[in-house]
Amino acid sequence: MDDIYLDRPNLYIGFHGCEKKVGIDLILHPNRIHMSAHDYEWLGHGFYVWENNYDRALDWASNHYPKFKEPFAIGVVYTLEKCLDLTDKHFIELLFKDYPEFLIDLKRMGAPIPQNTDLKGKPNPSGVLRYLDCFLIEHLHSLRDIAEDIPYFDTARGAFTEGAPAYPGTQFGDKNHIQVCVRNKKCIKGFFLPRY
Repeated sequence: MDDIYLDRPNLYIGFHGCEKKVGIDLILHPNRIHMSAHDYEWLGHGFYVWENNYDRALDWASNHYPKFKEPFAIGVVYTLEKCLDLTDKHFIELLFKDYPEFLIDLKRMGAPIPQNTDLKGKPNPSGVLRYLDCFLIEHLHSLRDIAEDIPYFDTARGAFTEGAPAYPGTQFGDKNHIQVCVRNKKCIKGFFLPRY
C-alpha cells in the first residue's frame, strides 16, 4: 500500500481521565506530560486519551484503582501522525507478523508468554490487564531500532469492546471506546477545560 494513506495528520479531540490536581496542572503547565509505562497498558507505553469520549474518561477516572480523590477529565487536542492504528488491517498485520519473532525473543530470554488477565489474575483475552498486548506492541516499537522496514510510530490507537452488553442480544458493551496512546509528546497540541 502507498504510504499516502497511512499518516493521520488531522486534529483530534479526546479526553484524559485523571486526578483533578493532575488535570489542572496539565492545563496550567502543558509541557509536564507524564507518560505511563506500566506493563499492562492496552496500547503500550505513553499518554492515554479516550477519543472524543468525555463520559468514558470521567467514568474511568471515577472507578480507577486505587481510587482518585477527585476524579476528573481534561480535554486534549492531538494528532495521530504516524499511527499504529489497530482499527486498520495494515497495522493489525504488522502485529500478526511480529508475533512469531516476539515468541522467539521471549524464548531466548527464558521469559514466559505474557497473558492478558482480569483484575484477579485469571487469563482473559479482553481482561483489563493487557500484559500480552502491551509487551507485543512494545516489541514492535523496539524493532524499529534494528529494522528499517518497521516504521516509527508516534501514536497507537485501538477500538475496544468492554463492559456488560448495553442491551440483551448485542455485542455493544456499555464501556466500548476508542483509545489512543500518544508516544510522541509533539502530537499533543494542548489541553483544555471541557464544557459540560
